[in-house]
Amino acid sequence: MSIELTEITKEYNGKAVVNHINLTIDGGFVCITGRSGSGKSTLLKMIGLMLRPTSGKVLINGADVWKCKEAELNKYRNALLGFVFQDYSLEPSYTVFENVELPLLIAGTPKDERKERVRKCLEFVGLSEFAKQRATTLSGGEQQRTAIARAIVNEPSFVLADEPCGNLDKENGDKIMALFRTLADKGVTVVMVTHNEEDAKKTDRIIRLLDGKVVKDEKL
Repeated sequence: MSIELTEITKEYNGKAVVNHINLTIDGGFVCITGRSGSGKSTLLKMIGLMLRPTSGKVLINGADVWKCKEAELNKYRNALLGFVFQDYSLEPSYTVFENVELPLLIAGTPKDERKERVRKCLEFVGLSEFAKQRATTLSGGEQQRTAIARAIVNEPSFVLADEPCGNLDKENGDKIMALFRTLADKGVTVVMVTHNEEDAKKTDRIIRLLDGKVVKDEKL
């Protein structure tokens, strides 16, 4: 499974935040980094089909996905992509189990299968005993691990993470990075935005942006 960006540009008020980027992402643990305002999060949102480019193409396995109807785009997002955000984006009134289950409900997965998939994902992130707790009762690290379980419950090909350790202390950040490394080793492509150089160096590939352009693309 690959995502290819061809001459991708995103403009706001006539200014290019992302400027004619060409990238292919087809495996491993990938980091997008750069100073504040370099276009990192905007680029990630276009990779994740959350933001339509002003110009250029986003190809998934060669298919130009922005030519698809919205219903088909939603299928791509739900089946192929998992998202992890800096602020966790959990439903505060839901239990941990219910938060992780949400993508499966959207996909129409049968109840018994939902239960088993959620169980396995919570076991993977080390939160099995927290299944019945409300999201608001968890620590920041536990909430982010819940978010990762939710991101992978549909068994996506890609997990996209925007500053996933930004609100965490080093110990909890290291736990998150270890989970991403395990996912990448299992064949899930992980694409992470971060400004943390220490975390960036734990990945397989670092894409450095400056003023909306790729200035360096290196494999570690």
